[in-house]
This record gives sequence, C-alpha cells and structure tokens, in this order.
Amino acid sequence: MSNIIELVKKRYLRKTVKYIIWDFDGTLYQSKKLGTDLRLVFLKIVKGKRKSVSSRVFNSYTKKHGSWSAAASKLTSLPEAEILDMADTKIDKLKYTKTNLGLVRVIESTQDRYHHLILTNSTSQEVISSLKKIGFDTTSSTTGPFEKIFSRDTTGLIKPNPKIYNQILAYTRSAKNRHLFIGDSLAHDIYPARKLGFMGLPIWDIELFF
Repeated sequence: MSNIIELVKKRYLRKTVKYIIWDFDGTLYQSKKLGTDLRLVFLKIVKGKRKSVSSRVFNSYTKKHGSWSAAASKLTSLPEAEILDMADTKIDKLKYTKTNLGLVRVIESTQDRYHHLILTNSTSQEVISSLKKIGFDTTSSTTGPFEKIFSRDTTGLIKPNPKIYNQILAYTRSAKNRHLFIGDSLAHDIYPARKLGFMGLPIWDIELFF
C-alpha cells in the first residue's frame, strides 16, 4: 500500500511542478568538513565580539535560531548578512566543493521538462565559481542548467525570509504549487517553502520525484 501511495505522490509532483528551486551548499554538493570548519568560523566571529561566549552557548543559540549564522547574528547583534560576509573572508568554500555527477545528470537531463533555479544564502559568485567543479556544463552559460540564481547579494534577503519567495514568484509568474524547493535544511528550506504553499522535498528524498 505504501508503494502505491508513493507512486501516486510522484506522479502528482511530476505533473504539477514546473520550476525546481535548488538550495546550494549541502544540496548540490555535500562536505562534512566544510560544515565543521564553518561552525568554527562563526564561533570565532562571535568570540571576537563577545569573548565570554562558550561553545555550549553558541550551540544552544544555533538550535534555537536554526543556523550558525543566525546564532552569530543574535549573539553579536550584527545583521546576519554582515555575519555571512565576514565568514566569506575567512573561508574559501571552493576548496570544499565536490563533484556530484549523479545529481548533475539528473538536473541536466531534465532541462527540457523543468526550469531549474537556485535559492541560496551564498553569493552568486560563490555559486558560479563552484558549478563547474560540481560537474555542471558551463561552456554555454556561467550558470549551467540553472536559469537564475537567487542569492543573498541579488535578493538582499536571507533564508528563510518569506519575501524571497515573492521575488521567485515575480520571476516565474506561476502558481505556488508549480514550484518544488529541494534543500538539505528542514528549518530553512523545506518547512518555510511548504508553509507558503510551495512544494518542498529534502535532498535525501529526491527519488520521490525523479
């Protein structure tokens, strides 16, 4: 019975979805070391402003606010975008980017059926610099199979701000349920998208769609 339900869900998604919105870090590629090193970078930023903050306190703020950058923002009273800009000067994500040829094939082989977009808290240049290393064909376009990148520098917003989705809708001019957001964070990717009427699917469940 469960297999039948999953088949029905897959058919519905495939028939309904027109735009697939991809998160970047942790979704188009994965790196455990990047996560470990990024956490230390954000913690150092916090300690640079508040030396008395312990790792335990930082962890509790992360759990409460959903991300290291959000925790650092709350602990330092600095805008999250500024925190992310500071982190970018301290770590080169390109060094951690890995090839993901299986996902590359899935995306590039479905360009005739779906419009692929990226929504990320990284900068557009970070994404563009990494796409070729992940394995995407960027010979004819710097963004490869992705029509548009919605990044923190192009939107002026940070996920999970709901206003970002209004920018996406203004671009696609399509109904909310025609969009599928795929990401690695339930709190920042999947749940906010679903709450606003978009489809949402965690990266570890993409076989439910493709």
